[in-house]
Amino acid sequence: MPGFVDTTTVTPAGPDNWTAWIPGEWGQGRAVFGGVITGVALRALGGLVSAERPLRSVLVDFIGPAAAGEIRVEARVLRSGRSLTQCEARVLQGDAVVAVLLAAYGGPRPTGITWPAPVRGAVPSPDGLPGFPYMPGVTPAFTQHFDYRWATHRLPFSGSDRPEIQGFVRPTGGREAVDAAMLLALIDAWPAPVLSMAQGLVPASTVTWMVDVVGPLEPAAEDDRFWWFEGAATAAGDGYGDVHGRIFDPDGRLIATSKQLVAEFSKPA
Repeated sequence: MPGFVDTTTVTPAGPDNWTAWIPGEWGQGRAVFGGVITGVALRALGGLVSAERPLRSVLVDFIGPAAAGEIRVEARVLRSGRSLTQCEARVLQGDAVVAVLLAAYGGPRPTGITWPAPVRGAVPSPDGLPGFPYMPGVTPAFTQHFDYRWATHRLPFSGSDRPEIQGFVRPTGGREAVDAAMLLALIDAWPAPVLSMAQGLVPASTVTWMVDVVGPLEPAAEDDRFWWFEGAATAAGDGYGDVHGRIFDPDGRLIATSKQLVAEFSKPA
């Protein structure tokens, strides 16, 4: 069963073009898991930018669902200045665009302003928390690739009084390096917090997603420790939810913030 790294590996297919093959076990309902789509695009962009310029921010617009199978990435540098490189990637399946990414990579610059990212507060040990078992036909196929430990009773579709979730996550199957692509997958692995308020199974999809890398994502080393995620909806209505999230590394440092516009389909059109 191919893991995240193998699944998001891209193959050059011509100038500014790459391809990847996404197996069905990375599905999410009628589409492929958005974290894999984003990961494939970032792998392609990574070949265009110096490693001395880490990812600082990425904006993803999910245009349409991608099915399992071959996808293609068209990636290019829009501008590269003295410290910042801005890129664009278009993910296609056949002739249809399924996602567009804008990514900013920036090297360190001299500064007189420093405000460190916050450190995570006290949280329970993951060892004493319930998991989120993969149930074929019930939970999305991609969830089998992640080990979850829920730290809240506000599970998806539980009719919760608040749109909030929190807990631990790590890749399933042993030690894996958490680079920028894996980081975004760990964030996107969580269901939208608005779904905790649903009374039963409700389809949902991400419209736009923005992640800012605010902490020191060091050159990735293989690790099997858990990352802490917390998410909440600021507001929900008209079938959409404004969702914010934060992810902390195993040492408790805030590494990235996330903002999503989520479409939910709790009522028939």
